[in-house]
Amino acid sequence: MPDFNDPQSAYVVLALVVPGLVITFIRAQFITGRMQKHSEALLSYFALSAVYAAIALPIFDWLRTWSKTGSVGLPSWFGLVFVGPTLFGALLGLNARTEALRRVLHFFGINPVHAVPTAWDWKFGRMGEHLVIVTLKDDTKFAGYCGRGSFMSSDPAERDLYIEKVYGWGERNSWLDRGDHGLWVASGELKSVEFFPASEEGTSNG
Repeated sequence: MPDFNDPQSAYVVLALVVPGLVITFIRAQFITGRMQKHSEALLSYFALSAVYAAIALPIFDWLRTWSKTGSVGLPSWFGLVFVGPTLFGALLGLNARTEALRRVLHFFGINPVHAVPTAWDWKFGRMGEHLVIVTLKDDTKFAGYCGRGSFMSSDPAERDLYIEKVYGWGERNSWLDRGDHGLWVASGELKSVEFFPASEEGTSNG
């Protein structure tokens, strides 16, 4: 067991767990979906810390070699344990959001498991302004506009939805502007959501 009264042992424990935790947290800010409980994600923290260490430790060792004292101080450890993982997590988050690596792998005929767990998270996590038609379980339909003022839950247990602007139905299924009128849909009531570009024709003032 490591001696936690020994600063060197404390540094080792920090290096094994904290980088992976920081990487996971920062990456989660770029994608939807909840983080795992820490007890369930501990192995992932170790794995991410190991990958990060393989990249960062050679750089860290190079800095120590060029240090006048041959050792590194607290700022360097802070950079290794917190700043570096923050940048690494942001890079992983941007990759997950843009699917850059996935597109490269597809080019070579490789189809990896998607980083986003559900179609709900994938669609709403990258969706811009859209017109939508929401169908409830009783087959009631609502037409609406989803923009920055709308909200889609990222909690897997509570997939509720708020649409910032709802339209009325006119003749020949035209959309009638009802003013500033929003709609909240409980997760248990939602059956389907259809998406249309916000610039698409089909709405009218009435």
